[in-house]
Amino acid sequence: MNLPVLDLKIYEKDKSAFLKNLREVTSNVGFFYLINHGIDKNLNEKLFKLSKDFFNLPRSSKELISMVHSPQFRGYTSEGFEYTAGEKDYREQIDIGTERKALKWDLNSPLWQRLEGPNLWPDEIPELKEIFLAWHEQTRNACLKILQAFAEALDLPSDAFGKLYGENSYEHCKIIHYPKSSKDASQGVGPHKDGGLITFVFQEEQNGLEAFIDDQWISVPPLEGSVVVNIGEFLELATNGYLKATIHRVNLSPKERFSIAYFLGVQLDKDIPIFPLNPELVQESKGVDTDPKNPLLRNVASNYFKRMIRSHPDVARIYHSDLIEKFSFA
Repeated sequence: MNLPVLDLKIYEKDKSAFLKNLREVTSNVGFFYLINHGIDKNLNEKLFKLSKDFFNLPRSSKELISMVHSPQFRGYTSEGFEYTAGEKDYREQIDIGTERKALKWDLNSPLWQRLEGPNLWPDEIPELKEIFLAWHEQTRNACLKILQAFAEALDLPSDAFGKLYGENSYEHCKIIHYPKSSKDASQGVGPHKDGGLITFVFQEEQNGLEAFIDDQWISVPPLEGSVVVNIGEFLELATNGYLKATIHRVNLSPKERFSIAYFLGVQLDKDIPIFPLNPELVQESKGVDTDPKNPLLRNVASNYFKRMIRSHPDVARIYHSDLIEKFSFA
């Protein structure tokens, strides 16, 4: 099975055809390639180059921006220190969020206030911040265009999902390096769904990404000039399961792999409503997937904390020990 390819230029030229295709693709598959997305190729290549420059630094230099220094779960994580489905992931990465000042909070403050704050940038790669922020603006704009198209494809007002994104949205990005496969590592990253509304995944030439579609694992190899798009948990919640967040994973390979994942988020102080779809779509909806060990929470900040506490227990123990039991659904 090959994933479908959607062309964002068609959205401008023949919107009805694009929306029909988008609706068919995302209700049945949930993963697709997007071409002509408007993100500058040279900027993308520059970000990958700077990312490699960072990962080639000595471990001691990378650890200067370790996530253990960030209550907001930003910064560098080395191999084996992030967990998916209870297993260690064999990858190193930089987590970057929306750049804001940290808010003062105490144990009685709303949860979302704990997540706002600055990123950690490497002094040895000073250009990374500038290039990332320029890339981020273009990527966000492309994501928002697809988000609008999702709403229109479901016969909702064009700004329906955009209102969830809000004026003070929380966005998240991972710049990732998967080293060569190791006999001591079982997974690059284990099977999971993405949080947020929409994910854009940028890949270089090395394969490894797989999506679980029709009860089988489907390879998602790099496609020149494209970005991989998949639905996040919040769109699944907002459409009561008509749109599905697809389970996916990354397998290790004999060659190292680099990727950049951008997660379009939701304003942190919101709850996810169920949008009123037309009767035809309601009838086709299969409902939200339920897993008592990993429930989808409608409160945005709670859902983020559930994910981060499981993925980064070392950081949670330092800054948010009071929440560990609350968000443990074992």
